[in-house]
Amino acid sequence: MRICYLLLALLLTSAAHAQQNPQYSQYIFNSMSINPAYTGSKNVLNVNAFHRSQWTGVEGAPSTQSLAVDGVMANDRIGVGANVTRDEIGAHSTTSLYGNIAVKLQVSENAIFSLGLAPGLVQHMVDGSKFGIVDDPTIPTGKETTIKPDVKVGAYFHTRNFYAGFSATELLQFKDMEQVEPNPHYFFTAGYVFDVSPFVKLKPSVLVKEDFHAPTNMDVNAFILLGDRLWLGSSYRTSMNVFNTAEIGDVEKRTAVAFIGEVQVLKQLRLGYSYDKMLNGYSNQSTHEVSVGYYFFRKKETKMLTPQYF
Repeated sequence: MRICYLLLALLLTSAAHAQQNPQYSQYIFNSMSINPAYTGSKNVLNVNAFHRSQWTGVEGAPSTQSLAVDGVMANDRIGVGANVTRDEIGAHSTTSLYGNIAVKLQVSENAIFSLGLAPGLVQHMVDGSKFGIVDDPTIPTGKETTIKPDVKVGAYFHTRNFYAGFSATELLQFKDMEQVEPNPHYFFTAGYVFDVSPFVKLKPSVLVKEDFHAPTNMDVNAFILLGDRLWLGSSYRTSMNVFNTAEIGDVEKRTAVAFIGEVQVLKQLRLGYSYDKMLNGYSNQSTHEVSVGYYFFRKKETKMLTPQYF
């Protein structure tokens, strides 16, 4: 019973202080989940699925599943795709479905600039029966569901070795909804691939997440690519006050380190795994994330283009 109240408190704290979007560690291998302008950037039909179990061993701990599909049309100038995600913590679950479209502009021989749009629907559900509480009128005894439209927008630029992107989510706000409305979220990503040797490449990158109501979240990543087949690296995640001066508690800071790997098993098949370890008061809890990706090449002679590094 106590864990139910704890999870309820965490849920309400998260809703009140924002940064409610699902947490990913392997977004570096498919950024369409956070930026619709990334859609179609690999110039092939790309399917990516993952499952994330957070704080394993804790009843009602967060879990996330996602399936994304994207490809290109109109002579590779337009990217299209779809993304469905389910995120659950305790008695609360969120299911979202987005349709993505991106227009790609060739600004130079090796540089492409994309603009993306992703309208969608988001379903929030609270299953009050999971709390096991029947004598509190403020807690529902059954399932309560709300559905609202949403839209994401983004911009993405990349060359052979450099990329940068900016995106925004939760842009449609409905103040008359009974539940706490998520704040708009803004994402900035950037990275560079260094050719250390013909066999080794080094890729540092950064992700900044901001909603102007909670501490700014930042991921600093560093990866090596061996033989264009094996990615190995780590990510450091933390929070800091940039646009507000509120004191950051242990829960809000969410400092963690992730160890991530992905292997290109076949030319078309890739497998990824990440292990996250909290560095604050929840250091005894670990998180596991697995991903599977598959490329459907249009022609036998089609080769992976440079965006495979991003």
